[in-house]
Amino acid sequence: MPEPLPAAKPALRRLAERLTPAARAGDYAQAVMDLGATLCLPRRPRCLLCPWESVCAARAGGDPESYPARTPKGAKPQRHGVAFWAVRRDGAVLLRRRPPRGLLGGMMEVPSTEWRSAPWSLAEARRSAPVPARWRALDGYVRHGFTHFDLELRVLVGTAAEGDGLWWPVDRLGEQALPSLMKKVVRHALAKA
Repeated sequence: MPEPLPAAKPALRRLAERLTPAARAGDYAQAVMDLGATLCLPRRPRCLLCPWESVCAARAGGDPESYPARTPKGAKPQRHGVAFWAVRRDGAVLLRRRPPRGLLGGMMEVPSTEWRSAPWSLAEARRSAPVPARWRALDGYVRHGFTHFDLELRVLVGTAAEGDGLWWPVDRLGEQALPSLMKKVVRHALAKA
C-alpha cells in the first residue's frame, strides 16, 4: 500500500525531479498532467493505454486504483444555528443581507443566528429573533455541509407586523439570489409551516 497523501508529497517531488528532463521541462510537465487527466484516473485507470505501464509501480503492485492513497478525513465539526421564518399578514417573508465579511458574506438570507458549536435552546433563540413574534419551532432541521464544518439549522416560524430587512412575497422568492443553504431553509419552512 502506498504512503498516503499529503505525507507522500516530498518523496513524489524527489521522484518527479529525477524524471523531469532539463530540456522542455514545461512540455514534459504538461504531458504528465495530460496522462493523469486522461489515463491515470483514480477510479478505473486505463493502464493498458499508458506508455508507462511497464515501469509503473501502481500497476506492478496489482492495485492501481489504490493510488494516490489518501489519509482518511477526520470528522467535520458540527455547528448549530436558528433561522427565523417571519411572515407578515400579507404573506411576505422577511429577508436580510448577511454581513459583508465571512461565510456567505453579503448574500441575502432568511434571518438567522450566529452558527456555533452548541445547539441553541428555544428560549435563547427567541431572544435572538430579528423581530417580535410568537415563535414556534418547526419539526426537523435543515442540514448543510460546508468545506470545513457541517451546519444544522432549526427553523422557527412566526407572524410579524414589521421589522428591519426586506419583506418579500413568497411566490417571488425565486427572484432573490439566495444561497443554497437558504433555499433549503425556504423549502423546509414552506413544507412544515
